Amino acid sequence: MNMDYCVYVCICFWGKNMLNITKENIIPYLKEHMPDFEDDGSVTISQVGDGSPEEDGDGYVNYIFRIHTDKGNYVLKQGQELARTGLDPMAMYRNGLEYDSMRIRYAIVPEYTPFLKFQDKENNLFVMEDVSDLRIVRFQFNKNRMFPELGRQCGECMAKTEFYTSEYFLSREEYRQLQAKFANTEMRRVMEDGAFMDIFNTEVERGLGEDYNNFAKGIMYDHRFETERFKLRRSFMSHADGLIHADLHTSNIFASEDAMKVIDMEFSFMGPFGYDLGYLTGNILSQYCAACFKPFPSEAERREFKAYLLATIKNLFETYFKTFTACWNKDAKERYQGAGGLCRSILDEVMRDAPGYASIVNWFRCTGEIEYPDFEVIENLEDKKHAQTLSLMIDWQLMFQRYQYLSVDDLIDTVLFVEEEYRKML
Repeated sequence: MNMDYCVYVCICFWGKNMLNITKENIIPYLKEHMPDFEDDGSVTISQVGDGSPEEDGDGYVNYIFRIHTDKGNYVLKQGQELARTGLDPMAMYRNGLEYDSMRIRYAIVPEYTPFLKFQDKENNLFVMEDVSDLRIVRFQFNKNRMFPELGRQCGECMAKTEFYTSEYFLSREEYRQLQAKFANTEMRRVMEDGAFMDIFNTEVERGLGEDYNNFAKGIMYDHRFETERFKLRRSFMSHADGLIHADLHTSNIFASEDAMKVIDMEFSFMGPFGYDLGYLTGNILSQYCAACFKPFPSEAERREFKAYLLATIKNLFETYFKTFTACWNKDAKERYQGAGGLCRSILDEVMRDAPGYASIVNWFRCTGEIEYPDFEVIENLEDKKHAQTLSLMIDWQLMFQRYQYLSVDDLIDTVLFVEEEYRKML
C-alpha cells in the first residue's frame, strides 16, 4: 500500500473535528483550557512566520503562536493537516510525539528544556513557556555573537538525554517501550531518505557557477563517498541507542550568555549515540566556513570568532564524552558497572561516526534546494562560492579521516589543514 496514501487517510481521520487555532480564536481557547490564563491586562499575539527569521527561526511546518500577557508569556504549537508553508500532508502524530519527547527531556535536563503547560490531544497542540527572551543561535552567529557556555551546555544536554534513555540505564521493558513509542516512522523518513539519499540525486544549482557545480558533483557521484554515507545511513536506521533530537541545528537552539534551551523535537526517535553531536557540529562548521569569507569589521574579530567556533566544537565533544562517562560510572545498571571498556568502546564509535554525520549535514547546506542563512549572509557571490567550496572540501576529509580520529583535536586539525590548503589555491 502506498505510504503517502496511508498518511493522508490518517490525517483526514485525525483532523476531522480538530479546531484550527488562529489569532482570532486563540484567546477564548486559552481561557477555556488554561485555568490560570489571564487576559485582563495587555495581551499581544503573534504567529511565527509573521516576523523576521531572526525572531521566528524556520517555522515552515507547524502553526506556532506567541502569547505575551502581563502575567506570563507562552507559545502554542499546533500540528494541522498540511504544512503551514505548503500542501504536503504531514504525520499528525508528530505533535503528541514532540510533547512526549519534551516531557522526557524536561525530566532529565530541565535547565535545557522549555516548561510545558498542557497538552490538548484532541486538537493536536500543546502550550509551553516562551523562550524568546533568549536568542536563536543561528542568527546571532551570523552577527558574530559568541555564547561562551554553548558547547558545554549542548554537550551535557545530549549526553544526559541519550544515556538516561538507553538500555544501559533503563530496564529492558522501559527501553523497549521507548523504542516502540518513538519509532517516528514518517518524520524520520525525511532524514533517512532526504539527507542520506535524495539530496545526492538532485541537480546542484546554487547560482555559484559551473566550476562549483562540477566540484560538488565530483563528490556527489564518487562511489567511495557514496559507500561511506550508506554506512552511516545504516547506523542511523538500525542503532536505537537512546532518544535523539534528530534535527538539532542552530535555529532550534535559543541561548544567552548563560542559558540555553532546545526546541522543535518532532523528529525525535530512538537513534544512534552521537548523531545529534555530529548534526550540530556540521552546523557550526557551516558557520566556520562562512566566517572565513564573510565581511568582518576587522581581521582580528574574524580570527576571534573563528577561534570561538572551533573552541565550541572542542567543548561540545569533550563535555559530551565527560558527561556520558560520568553518567555511566554513576548510574549504569549493575551488570555494566566496572565495564569501563564498554563505555570507552561506545565513545570510540561516537568519535568515529559523529564527524561523518557532520559531513552529511554540512553537505546538504551547500547543495540542497533550501538556502541556509549561514551562507546567505555572504552577499558577494565569489566569497560565497569560496565558503561553500571550503565546506565541501572539509566534508570530504571528515568522511574519510574520521577513522583515524582519537579525539576532537584531530577533527579540528582536519578543519585547519583543509582551510590552509584551500587558501594556497586562491
